[in-house]
Amino acid sequence: MKYWLYILLFLFNSSFTCAQVLKGTINDIDKNPVPYATVYIQELRQGTTANARGDYELRLPEGRYTVIYQSLGFEPEFRNITMGKDPVNINVTLQVQYYEIPEVRITASGEDPAYGIMRKTIGLAPFYLHHVNHYKAQVYLKGNLIFNNIPRIMQRSLRVEARNNSGAGASTTTMKEGEVYLMESVNDIEFTAPDKYFQRVISFNSTFPEQGNQISPMDFIEASFYQPVLADMAISPLSPDAFSHYNFTYKGASVQGNYLIDKIEVNPKRKSQQLFTGLIYIIEDLWCLHSLDLVNENIAGTIRIQQLYIPVQEEIWMPVSYKFDVALSILGIKADVGYGSSIKYDEVEINPDLQKPPTISVDYRKNRIFADSDTTKTRTQEQIEKILSKDEMTNRDMVRLSTLLDKESRESVADSIRNDLEIKNNVTHVIEEDAGKKDSAYWADIRPIPLSEAEVKSLRTADSVKSALKTIDTVRDTTTTGNKSGRKFKTVVNHLLWGNTWRDTSGFSFTHGGLIDLQNFQFNTVDGFIYGIDFRITKQFSNNNSISLYPDFRWAFSRESMMWRINGNYNFNRMKQSRISFRAGISSKDFNNNGSINPFLNTITSLFMERNYMKLYETRYFTAGYRTEIVNGLYLDLSGGYDDRRILYNNTTFSIVDTKRVYTDNYPDNEYITLPTDNLRYIPVNHSHTDFNITLTYTPRQRYFINNNIKSPGGSEYPTYSLSWKHGYNERTATDSNGGHFDLIRIEVSKRKETGAFGEFRWRLRAGGFINSEGVNYIDFVHFNTQPLPVLINDYEDAFQLPGYYSLGTPGYFAEFHLKYTTPYLLIKLLPVISNTLMRENINLSFLWMSDQDAYTELGYTLSEFFLLGEIGVYAGFNNFSYNNAGFKLILRMN
Repeated sequence: MKYWLYILLFLFNSSFTCAQVLKGTINDIDKNPVPYATVYIQELRQGTTANARGDYELRLPEGRYTVIYQSLGFEPEFRNITMGKDPVNINVTLQVQYYEIPEVRITASGEDPAYGIMRKTIGLAPFYLHHVNHYKAQVYLKGNLIFNNIPRIMQRSLRVEARNNSGAGASTTTMKEGEVYLMESVNDIEFTAPDKYFQRVISFNSTFPEQGNQISPMDFIEASFYQPVLADMAISPLSPDAFSHYNFTYKGASVQGNYLIDKIEVNPKRKSQQLFTGLIYIIEDLWCLHSLDLVNENIAGTIRIQQLYIPVQEEIWMPVSYKFDVALSILGIKADVGYGSSIKYDEVEINPDLQKPPTISVDYRKNRIFADSDTTKTRTQEQIEKILSKDEMTNRDMVRLSTLLDKESRESVADSIRNDLEIKNNVTHVIEEDAGKKDSAYWADIRPIPLSEAEVKSLRTADSVKSALKTIDTVRDTTTTGNKSGRKFKTVVNHLLWGNTWRDTSGFSFTHGGLIDLQNFQFNTVDGFIYGIDFRITKQFSNNNSISLYPDFRWAFSRESMMWRINGNYNFNRMKQSRISFRAGISSKDFNNNGSINPFLNTITSLFMERNYMKLYETRYFTAGYRTEIVNGLYLDLSGGYDDRRILYNNTTFSIVDTKRVYTDNYPDNEYITLPTDNLRYIPVNHSHTDFNITLTYTPRQRYFINNNIKSPGGSEYPTYSLSWKHGYNERTATDSNGGHFDLIRIEVSKRKETGAFGEFRWRLRAGGFINSEGVNYIDFVHFNTQPLPVLINDYEDAFQLPGYYSLGTPGYFAEFHLKYTTPYLLIKLLPVISNTLMRENINLSFLWMSDQDAYTELGYTLSEFFLLGEIGVYAGFNNFSYNNAGFKLILRMN
């Protein structure tokens, strides 16, 4: 539930200097308070919000100021005040704002006028997203939480650890129904384009249990309705594909000062957790946001977001107040959460390299208004002006305008930044040492949003808890607990059963996977029941080099054999991602080295349906490898090894449910080795195998992260290319005269790309084959991943969903292609009820050509995030493009 609380911390926190107080109450004409109205000091670029009672309070230095009182649905009120040495009390009555629909806005085509307004606003969104180059702000944020209902079964889980703000002392407390929990903080924020933020926490005060100083809004500080998607949560009404998701209705216009404000109603075309409903207000001619009042209903409840923009400098309209109301409703827990802010912009600088598009509009008299001519326009700017000069902008024009402005925004960034492939963590978070130690007098003097009575009570309760915590610490320091040894024994038992990691200060760590782990229990007809334990031993050195060992021991009960594996890695030269590795062991191994049935799923089908799909051979192996980055994005992998391969047979017929079936032999079902066959040389027999592998992988302009002098890849706009060569040798045996050498060449190209809001397009192409296959055994075939069961555990990328296990493999040439397109709305998601889920639709295409078999094509349609647990859908298979079969698929993601 923390995620849904933190997502509300949409922006910053701040500090304010002490001065004289401007305060009062904001009411409507019926004398009712206007809750959370905005109070903005024009000269100081400082804004705050009133509380739920309409009370406001600001501390201002001596001087003359223009104060703007404003709230959604009301006309702004302007007051000129003089602050001296005495407090100033001003009560304000706001008049209702009326929006009228001019006749000129009734279009001849019958299209709602809102669409013309939205096309220009959406088209210009990239400009407004990037037009500020730098700013400094002081922000105060206040949030509160109240539980309205806590199910009895959940009350124990909400008993959490409470800490005072200094981090010292701890006790257990229970979050109760009806009590208000308060969080407030004061921060300095500095932004430098394109994405650098500096946050200094001046002070924080909290009665939220277990919160301490961990809450930071910086994860959402970049969130803006000018972005296509907000906080990976919902699609913005200003997204380039907004017309696919929203209906817009023009509700009229109103004059505010020198600006004409258009009121637009936003309604989703279908009920969806990924869309908003409500109102947005657009400034005519500028085509930017004036304010908004939007609601998103999702799995956790209802979130209402209100923002008000004011020109903090010239025509730089920036948000000066935020209000979030959340009605949480999840797992029977019902709670109300609210956040308000007070912001003061100290510095605001416009992006000098991003030219403002010409403002072209039609006034109420139908007179054209053109921007001044500019003889130094770039080609992109000329295209932008050409689109804006049209009498009516089409949807295509809108998308084109958005694309051009996005290009302009990117090109306005300095070459050194734009061409830098390093992905830097540009958010710096600093907490003052005494941030959590401010007393009540400090907060009373600096707090710009008055507290409610319930919030005052919450702070008083928290102060009493702090005193109790200090007493508890004193008692703990002077007494001992009689059951200390009992608790220690219980902890040891828990660690043995469920696993634990032990670390010391030298960089050494030891992890035990636990005696009770489903992954340690397996069953197949060759090994019988298998039980194992695993460990992980790691040593981290001061130069970032590290050594890791992964021992694994398992006992096969029916074979009465110990199986063991040990993998090791030595990581060094971390800026080159260099690694030396080895693998050794004695174990049973799947014939399909490209993946077949999940071991846990095979355990279920064997014990309850007497169907053992997994076919195994014994391997006694040792492999060593080396990997490094030659230049950025180009990797070299070298490996070689020895493998003593031995054929295994079924050793048990045990099952929990007797279905009268007979287990199949431990022999893969593949036409090359199904007896009788002319390809005796491919039949698996006992033999030794040696191989050497070279792989080159290249990703052009690969971006990367550097953390603590350790480099890791971060994606690219280009595909990834791979070329590999494997040389193998299978020893001839007395029964096999066809052993010998073979060579396998593979190439691969793959790409994964986001396509709009919550959409993705990924594809992979593999091709290659054996140059000479004289020494190839069935184990060395190029095997393809097949997953024919209707129910799968965990997802398999690039798998064929219908052919049988082991049926697809070749000692010849091959070409394999996989494509998956994911979108939030395509067919079924357009239907009522289903549209309000988080499911996404997927189109899958797979193709396989083998030089000695029919071409195989597979088409699939699935719904992912099905009940948030997996993917469900249907697939159809075609041999040589003629229909062959079809099947249902349910994939449960357990990882």
